[in-house]
Amino acid sequence: MPRPSREATGLAERFELALDSAPPPGRSGERLARSGGAGTEFHDSRPYQLGDDVRSIDWRAFARSDQLMVRVWREELLARVEVLLDVSRSMSLDPLKAQLAVDLAQLFALSAQRNGSSARIVPIGTRVLPLAPDEFEARGIEFERREPFDAGLREALEHVRRGSVVLLVSDFLFPHAPRDLLAPLATRAGALGCVQVLSHDERAPQPGRALRLVDCEDARTLDLVLDGNVVDGYLKRLAALNGALSEECRRSGARFASLEAGPSLDELARGPLLDAGLLAAR
Repeated sequence: MPRPSREATGLAERFELALDSAPPPGRSGERLARSGGAGTEFHDSRPYQLGDDVRSIDWRAFARSDQLMVRVWREELLARVEVLLDVSRSMSLDPLKAQLAVDLAQLFALSAQRNGSSARIVPIGTRVLPLAPDEFEARGIEFERREPFDAGLREALEHVRRGSVVLLVSDFLFPHAPRDLLAPLATRAGALGCVQVLSHDERAPQPGRALRLVDCEDARTLDLVLDGNVVDGYLKRLAALNGALSEECRRSGARFASLEAGPSLDELARGPLLDAGLLAAR
């Protein structure tokens, strides 16, 4: 079960999140947010939605209108950062890939936390249990999800507060159109970053190898020889996928980076993550 490395913890001292909606550092309570939240100053009322805290229900309004309403409070400025981590089994087929995904989740969460934000890692899968960075460091994560990614993402989104800064870490190697996945996420998030994590073999498979592919969700197998045509077809599909991901992120105002496991986390932070506008040097 991979746990965050010391390198991820150390880099959080040198880098901070660069997403536009992340607030500047400051003590909780110095400002009031523009959006409603769980603060102390009454802001507005709105119809009850699934997942709302029942303690916020305005029972007097319900008695008057026979409609469930919740009180919305203006919250003290403490941004919430949610790091959604794909925990499907395909993420752990290569140990370097699994470690990079875990380290990225911890780096993003700790960087946000050290800037005064509330940060959690939210596994994408059944029985979602959000973890604070210290819990994540102590427990690590098991890559065991078998259900379709879109179902796991819907469940994870129930734990994401509207307007949060959201970072999604995944290989995105599943048969879902990027727009179908990212559009609901972009609508809910105040700012969004997407990071693709691939192994070396996924990025650049070599012709001439005989493989037995095992479906991580249902254990079906497929024997395959990677000849030149197979590799060329795969690379074209990967390029089309990444192009669609990049375009959908551009359309929704999200940041996108595609990383290959292998280089050190420091190299990736100083290179593609900095270039994509996901991280900034402190």
